[in-house]
Amino acid sequence: MGSSSRNKQFVYDEVRGRYVIATPEEQVRQQWLQWMIHELHYPKELLTVEKKLSELPHLFGKAVPERRLDILCYAKEIHPSHLLYPLLMIECKKGALTDAALDQAIGYNHHVGAYFVAVAGPDGVRMRACRSVKCYSVLPSFMELVTWVKPS
Repeated sequence: MGSSSRNKQFVYDEVRGRYVIATPEEQVRQQWLQWMIHELHYPKELLTVEKKLSELPHLFGKAVPERRLDILCYAKEIHPSHLLYPLLMIECKKGALTDAALDQAIGYNHHVGAYFVAVAGPDGVRMRACRSVKCYSVLPSFMELVTWVKPS
C-alpha cells in the first residue's frame, strides 16, 4: 500500500500505471492482478482494469449498459472475428463469494462475451466456463485458459 493524502490510502496499479485509492474492493483487485501477472503469467498488456463496457474495443458501436468491469483479460487469435477477444472477466468482491456475485458477473458477460467468468475475493476465487457448466475453485494460468479455447 502506498502513501496517504488527506487520510486516503493509495495503492499502485501496475496495469493502469498509476496510484488509485485503496478501497477494500481495490485491494482485492490489486491482490488478484499481482497474482495473475507474477504467478500465473497473464500478460500485463492484455489486461484491462475498471473499464466501461462501452470502452471495450470489441463492443464499439454496440448498445451496452453503463457498467464497469473490474478485470478483463484478452487473448490473441481465440475468436474467428477478432484479433483480440475477451478470455477471462473477473468481478472483484471485498466479501464473501456468493452465487449472486457470480450471477452478476455472468450478467455482465452477456454483453462482454468472455469465455470464462470469475468472481474473486480476499480468500479465493469462483470461476465458471461460460460455454459449459464447469466450475473451478482455482484460477488457471493464462496459457491453460488459452489452450482450452484456442481453435485447433
